[in-house]
Amino acid sequence: MTILVPRGAEARAVRQRTPNATVVEIAAGAASAQLPPLAAGEPVVVVGLCGALGDLRVGDVVVYRRVADEQHDLTLDGASAEALAATLHAPLVDAWCVDHVVTTVAERRALAARSAASVVDMEGTHLAAVLAQRGIPFAIVRVVSDDAARDLPEIENAVGADGHVDALRIAAAFVRAPRAAYGFVRDVRRALRRLGDVAVSVSG
Repeated sequence: MTILVPRGAEARAVRQRTPNATVVEIAAGAASAQLPPLAAGEPVVVVGLCGALGDLRVGDVVVYRRVADEQHDLTLDGASAEALAATLHAPLVDAWCVDHVVTTVAERRALAARSAASVVDMEGTHLAAVLAQRGIPFAIVRVVSDDAARDLPEIENAVGADGHVDALRIAAAFVRAPRAAYGFVRDVRRALRRLGDVAVSVSG
């Protein structure tokens, strides 16, 4: 079993809890598709954080059955997704993939109405497409780090197309909205702890 996880805080949370697992760190966003060679036939589980578009709450675990964006609509292997959902006691959901961090309640509502998805992330379709093309069996598990009830700090432009995270943009956004930043950091920390639990479950 190989675990794919975005580099940074998500990867650190996974590695801390699963030091003996095979963990491959990936870039954020579309650059996540630039995967290194993976063992042929070895199953992959993609883990990480996501945002809620509906009634899900921070810390909820979800397993993808479908992921789509403006150009793609990909259905994942049903048997693998169902088995993983049963193991994690998590719902199967549809996901929508975007090229930026969704920070406002208004945009979440618009995406939910347009896509009928339950969660949003930045890597789903890119990873699903390349893994399917390589013939690698995979599943996608995410933990909700921000819900649809309130706006986040204005960090929507903090992740570049190449997967680079701009720490200065994040810092500036936090200074402009300290209360929102405090809530965001608190929720992300909670979600990262849950992500570590998920990694233990899928690696065992």
